[in-house]
Amino acid sequence: MNRPLAQCIVEALCVSGSSEDCLARLGSFGLGDWQRTLPWLDDSGLALYLLERISHSEFHNAFPVRIEARLRRNLASNQQRVAEMKREFASLNLGLEAAGVEYAVLKGFALAPDYCPDAALRTQYDYDYLVHPKSVKIAQQTLRAAGYSQKIKSPGFQPAGESLFANQPLSLPLPDHDFYSVNIPRAVELHVSLWQTERDMIGLEAPEDALDRKRTGSWDSLRFPVLAEDDGLIFQSLHAFQHLLSYWCRPSWFLEIAHFMAKRRSDEAFWEQFRSRVNNRRCLPEIVALVFSMAETLFGAPVPAQVRIWLAASLPSALSLWVRRYGRKCALAGFPGSKLTLFVHREFIHDPAIWKKVCSLSTAPRMSLNLAIRV
Repeated sequence: MNRPLAQCIVEALCVSGSSEDCLARLGSFGLGDWQRTLPWLDDSGLALYLLERISHSEFHNAFPVRIEARLRRNLASNQQRVAEMKREFASLNLGLEAAGVEYAVLKGFALAPDYCPDAALRTQYDYDYLVHPKSVKIAQQTLRAAGYSQKIKSPGFQPAGESLFANQPLSLPLPDHDFYSVNIPRAVELHVSLWQTERDMIGLEAPEDALDRKRTGSWDSLRFPVLAEDDGLIFQSLHAFQHLLSYWCRPSWFLEIAHFMAKRRSDEAFWEQFRSRVNNRRCLPEIVALVFSMAETLFGAPVPAQVRIWLAASLPSALSLWVRRYGRKCALAGFPGSKLTLFVHREFIHDPAIWKKVCSLSTAPRMSLNLAIRV
């Protein structure tokens, strides 16, 4: 990977301020630089966002011709895949509703347009549902009846309270980093809470009444239950944090949070409600402050003045220092990521016995490159 190019890509996608200088600088990198950086660009989830940003700018020659052609093929493939996923998603929702399952959609199509302007720009490989514990068995039966079978996500990485389903193997090879094909396997994940303590051994307090506060969301003629806006932002922050602890986190997740923050920058009522929803919950203010700090550092997420004061009070100095020293380095790390995130994990573990267990897991053989650990 050409790190100066990767850094320039991140800066070109900032959601606030001018990115013209960065967009212009992209044109100074040669074909070889881009070819070495493409695997990271695909992994990062930023490839199609970058194509969209350049397409709507005056810097149409920022890409070498071969790179632009490749990205446009990827976009066309992703559009085809999203159209197929829309049909699959609608069918899943109808099945769950017919079975009387109480659920809310957590990610994916629920993120458009607040977190991303167009679902076809996202690299989405699964469908995530928050399901009431009393509905889990019927939800599982509904998925099995629809042709899905239960899978193990990866040894040691399938927390209690989560179940993973798919209608084909999830460990199919991904030739040439082709993450956009309609043939890529897709999974369905059922969650019973916004956070599973046993996965990362951090006993944070997440809202437990999220399903009681769900609302109706919509995307491209579909309507489906989603989290309340404040709970949605809490979950997106927890999702990014959880992947950060796993050593590798898509930079695009921070970009999408930055996009949401830019859209709601002037909504004082929302931010007041969000702060009251997060405050006084063990570890949650620190985690949200960390994720927001990463979104600001990487993509210029605009932080309202009243929120900035709250974040400064919530973010421990050690985590603030980590973001300044290592945040960009971790974001630019290629898969499987960087163990620099262990410094973050350590700030949330105070029991020596639990930390010893975390460290023992960190020395275990890394999981193979397959779709199941990237979603």
